[in-house]
Amino acid sequence: MTPLRAILRVCLAAMGVATLISTPACSERPVSGGPQELALAQATVAHDVAAVQRLLDAGADPNRVVQIDGRSRAPWAIALSEIRPRQPDRVAIIKAMLKAHASTSRTWDESRRAYQRDPIAVAMLHPDAEVIRALIDAGLDLRSGQDTLVSAIESGDMDVARVLVDAGVDPNCRPGALTPLVAAIQARDLAMVTYLEAHGAREKP
Repeated sequence: MTPLRAILRVCLAAMGVATLISTPACSERPVSGGPQELALAQATVAHDVAAVQRLLDAGADPNRVVQIDGRSRAPWAIALSEIRPRQPDRVAIIKAMLKAHASTSRTWDESRRAYQRDPIAVAMLHPDAEVIRALIDAGLDLRSGQDTLVSAIESGDMDVARVLVDAGVDPNCRPGALTPLVAAIQARDLAMVTYLEAHGAREKP
């Protein structure tokens, strides 16, 4: 942690303010798994839904990190990175892990250059509306969906955009430089513009 960050953290703590500064020294560390979690990771790589369910039922933790293919990864991170549209076995694995308390706020994956990852950001590498809906149903903080909504609009993914807006993500949010409606206008996506306007989106909220 830099001296400035350390001083700021101490000052905020003294004022009773919760700090959201994330540093390698202070962020949560992954918990190591054992043979069950390794077997779960291997079953996830193999897209073996039955084996994944059997291991989860036996108590394997999808959030614990194991060494697989020379990297430290949680089975949950592997499942998210394996998502592909219209692949029901992979969606089934995601749902099974969420039922077994896979985290909707973080996952661990050394192969992504940083251990701590936002599950919805990983899921959006190969978006599937059913997976996004499953994350929301499992308790995803909808503030995480604001960037996802703009990303879905920019890529023309109406299904994901609908899931997010229907779940309560503000169509007038501004997580970055663009609001959802401006993103749709810039993408020249008339159907998306019409949908967002019907749900209260404005060019200048």
